[in-house]
Amino acid sequence: MIIVPIVGPTLADARRQIRTSRRDADMFEFRLDLCRDPELIRAIRSSRIPVIATCRPVREGGRFDGGEGDRFERLGDALRAGAAYIDCELDAVKEFRAWCSARKLRPRLIVSRHDFKDGHADVLKVYKQLRAARADIIKFAYTATDAWQIAAARTFLQRAARDRQRAIAIAMGEAGEASRILYRVFGGWATFGAAGENEGSAPGQLTAAVLRHVFLAHKRTPRTKVFGLVGDPVRQSKGIYVHNPLYAKAGFNGIYVRFPVGDLDRFMKECGPWVSGCSVTLPHKSAMARHCTSFIGSAAMIGAVNTVVRQGRRWIGANTDAGAALDAIEKQFPVRGERMVILGAGGAARAIAVEGARRGAMVTIANRSEDRARGLSSELDVAWCRTDALAAAQPAILVNTTPVGMWPAMDAVPVPSIPPCVRLAFDAIYNPAVTRFLAMAAEQGARTVSGAAMYAGQAVDQIRILTGVRVSGATVMRTFQTAIRQHP
Repeated sequence: MIIVPIVGPTLADARRQIRTSRRDADMFEFRLDLCRDPELIRAIRSSRIPVIATCRPVREGGRFDGGEGDRFERLGDALRAGAAYIDCELDAVKEFRAWCSARKLRPRLIVSRHDFKDGHADVLKVYKQLRAARADIIKFAYTATDAWQIAAARTFLQRAARDRQRAIAIAMGEAGEASRILYRVFGGWATFGAAGENEGSAPGQLTAAVLRHVFLAHKRTPRTKVFGLVGDPVRQSKGIYVHNPLYAKAGFNGIYVRFPVGDLDRFMKECGPWVSGCSVTLPHKSAMARHCTSFIGSAAMIGAVNTVVRQGRRWIGANTDAGAALDAIEKQFPVRGERMVILGAGGAARAIAVEGARRGAMVTIANRSEDRARGLSSELDVAWCRTDALAAAQPAILVNTTPVGMWPAMDAVPVPSIPPCVRLAFDAIYNPAVTRFLAMAAEQGARTVSGAAMYAGQAVDQIRILTGVRVSGATVMRTFQTAIRQHP
């Protein structure tokens, strides 16, 4: 069930939110603390979609700053107008029940608790407190700062499912995004989706349209396999708009989400046992390899992975970046015998350096940190230089593997200028498709290759490894281009 919060702040805004989201909403939540126009309560009578009435006080992250009597009156008015549920905070539920009883009102209750400090701690204690309130539905929302913390929502919802208690559990913030999407996988009753961009009622809330049409969140079950992108940042990734439609088209019961991970070890401990596989991006490609017990292809030699799949308790790693990058480059410019300078010293740089050298390129690692450049070059037995000595390396091929220039900081460049000797520039970034780095190279007459070509190539093998689904590069590219157009 997808609940759309109606947040206003004006009555006109609220009416627009109702109108634009009614196709994607199973229920509305009228936020009486955010839109205080009395007409909003009257609108409950005319709503064809069931309504939850909420008047959240400041102490629980809402905007209502009046007395409890006034707040209960607003909720009572909503109940008399036909609200299907009243959302009441755990610390006020006894008083609200007494208030309703004195007025012969019998609300169906959602009893909630919001924790903005350390909500993932002692989640079962919170569950027992909410369960003791004997509510129709219980709800726990807490702040997450790292994706591993969504494990608390899963624990909460699985315990509720075992007890046949309808429940909602949400990790708020960007790091908790996956908890909003995986609610049915975890056994939850409902999730919340905004009417439109920047119209959510809590941090990290996706739109109802994205939940319904991209993730098919309302159709998932505990049997759905969970995959995702592990990295930091991941907000710019278009992978959710590529993997999910391709899984659906193939009839595969899997879902692909974004995991913003800072603490990789903790993520693998808390979430690894129930995640089936992951794409891996900056800064975890090398660190993730240490969690693998075996490798596919050249991943062990590279020492960095962009794909991991779980088999029982074991993780198998692969690197589909390297071949895809070199294939994209060699469609325009054969690398054998050419000087290739790679900007960066992370997992992607390592992968492209190994594959480039294997195909006969004369590879040099360039990095602002001399120690990192020297260290990687020593491991791979290739040359190195500082970024500010780039021209002396005389690159015919210049490869950027750093995140510099990636959305949202699209005006940044990894180097101040492109040496005249560069004949082809490749950027592993695909959002934006044409970075300033590539634009600078094109102005000097160099050929350019966008990271989009690499993304499509690596995704073919990645999807096959993760799910067994086979797709063509052309299909991936078409899906990717659609994603760029629809979700710029």
